[in-house]
Amino acid sequence: MPTASQRTLLNYAGIAILMLGMITGELIYWRSLHTADPTSDRDILLTPESSRVYERAVETNMGTFGLIMVQFSQAIGKLKEPKPLAITICLGSALLAGGSFLMASRQPRD
Repeated sequence: MPTASQRTLLNYAGIAILMLGMITGELIYWRSLHTADPTSDRDILLTPESSRVYERAVETNMGTFGLIMVQFSQAIGKLKEPKPLAITICLGSALLAGGSFLMASRQPRD
């Protein structure tokens, strides 16, 4: 049977998750602003993965689903960059903390 102490523990855990996630995300984002960006827009535009010829070849060999999967894996790969990683960490911690708060609110009150 859940008690009020479990409810309090879930609330404190939610606060800790939220604070740690936000601090970590902010630090990663702040560090990315103060470091030199190794790629320029010109380099990004010239990648073979973004060319229409490459997309057409993938679609011909693997079909539309294969093209979607290649684009999905490229999008997941971009999450390793600092700014998207920081945003993902912040959103993930907010969702986890929200789940903890929701579980705490569903605990019966004494």
